[in-house]
Amino acid sequence: MAMIQHSMTIVKEGVACVNHNQTPVIAMDQPLFAIAKQIQWEKADLYGEEKYVVMMGGLHLEMASLKMVGHWLDKSGWDSALVQADITRSRYAHQVSACALYILQRKAYKEFTASRESSNIAFQT
Repeated sequence: MAMIQHSMTIVKEGVACVNHNQTPVIAMDQPLFAIAKQIQWEKADLYGEEKYVVMMGGLHLEMASLKMVGHWLDKSGWDSALVQADITRSRYAHQVSACALYILQRKAYKEFTASRESSNIAFQT
């Protein structure tokens, strides 16, 4: 805990030296992030959330988001479709899902605009 607090102090001083008005932002792995959040809550006068931004590193953000998408898709049938298509890698599966949703969104938007155009023509005649 002391090491993380010291690191936060060094980052805060470095940021203040370069740009006095900027809020310091630091990214950490999940276990260190949890310790830094405890420091923020216990020492809010120095490291409070309005004075310091602590965020998880990119790997842990991606892992958390992939886990959440997995919960959303659970029992939807989409996971079975991916398994049948032999798509087993997590990141690739989510990329395929995002592409499929984008294609469906574009198709729905085209149908929506076409129906609006046809109803506008019907009202004009």
